[in-house]
Order: sequence, then structure tokens, then C-alpha cells
Amino acid sequence: MAYITYDQYLDIYGEPPIDGTEFPVYAGLASDLIDSITQYRIKQGGGFSALPDWLQSLVQKATAAQVLYFSQLGLETVLTGQTGQSFTVGKVSVSGGALSGGNMTSAQLMISPLAKALLEQTPLMERSVHVCSDRYLNPFWGI
Repeated sequence: MAYITYDQYLDIYGEPPIDGTEFPVYAGLASDLIDSITQYRIKQGGGFSALPDWLQSLVQKATAAQVLYFSQLGLETVLTGQTGQSFTVGKVSVSGGALSGGNMTSAQLMISPLAKALLEQTPLMERSVHVCSDRYLNPFWGI
């Protein structure tokens, strides 16, 4: 189940470049990717409705950002990591593109930078390892 509806997406970003019939596919894939980068903590913690309101809002915003990222860059490009190498038309030559540079892997290119920025300061993306002798336990441990 997607973490965002079409109407919620419209409230955040306005009219999307995709229509309402394609939106469930984009939202479902974006939600799956959010689950993956959060190590499935949303599902393990009782589902989306078990999250506090502020965290639900951030997850919805991150999912909306991921849908926008998919729609702007092209679902096939983002999911496969294949960006055209280079091409020349007349005297104009284009090499790579926005996704081709840097040392990023295709898995890293799948994630919207905005979605990651929205979630990285939440307990959903916490990467520490819980130790029983921790003096101050994270209240969201187990989510």
C-alpha cells in the first residue's frame, strides 16, 4: 500500500506530470523504496498508522518527493540506472547527464535527494546498533 494518495500529492506539489491512472504505480514503487531505505522499520513497527503524526507527515512528503523524482527523470532511467552515455546531433554533443556523473551506484541514483534529506534525521533511518547497556535508549528503537 502506498504511503500517499493522489490528492495528498496534489496538495504538496500541485498538478503532477503524470495522470491519476499512472499515479498508483509511481506511488507504490516510491513507497517500496521508502521501505527499503528505512530498513522496513515502518512495517516492523506496526505500519504507517502506528507512526506519530509528525513522522507520518515526513514519510508522506518523502514519498511525494520520490514520486516527483520518478516522474521527472523517467521511471525506467531511475529503476535501471541506465543513463544514455553520450550522443551527438549536428555540432552539439552531450555526454552523460545529471545521473551519469560522480561515484554514485545505480542503487543510490534511485533515491530522491529530497526524500533522503527528509528522512535521514528521523529514527526511521537510524543506522546505529542497539546495545543493551546503552545509557539513553532511543525511544523509537524497534520501529
